[in-house]
Amino acid sequence: MKKRDIVIIAAVLVVAFAAFMAANLFQSRGSGLEDFVYIYVNDALYEADPLSEDKLIEIDQGSGMVNHIQIKDGKVYMADSTCENQDCVEQGTMTEDNVDTRPMRNWIVCLPNGISIELRLASEETA
Repeated sequence: MKKRDIVIIAAVLVVAFAAFMAANLFQSRGSGLEDFVYIYVNDALYEADPLSEDKLIEIDQGSGMVNHIQIKDGKVYMADSTCENQDCVEQGTMTEDNVDTRPMRNWIVCLPNGISIELRLASEETA
């Protein structure tokens, strides 16, 4: 094998590896292959985060209206709220595995504070 053949083989391997890495990067980041949590305040999109990203989100609307939403370990839930009835907190945790069995399926809603949480599954968006 000549030096030129080795260089060509090495170049082809580098290009193939780069293409493989780029395909994996784009597939996981922009193609909707990840579950996302969409948070709405008074029907306007407030924030969207991947379900895989652990995060505590505080929504302080003033006038004592505060909600804390926890995304952790592939779960999302209303950690606490200043609303009187606490129905949103009692709606429990949403996960990819339990959305079909929840009374409100892929939603958690705090009506008094106007906060809605939607879990959009990648499997439903690609279907």
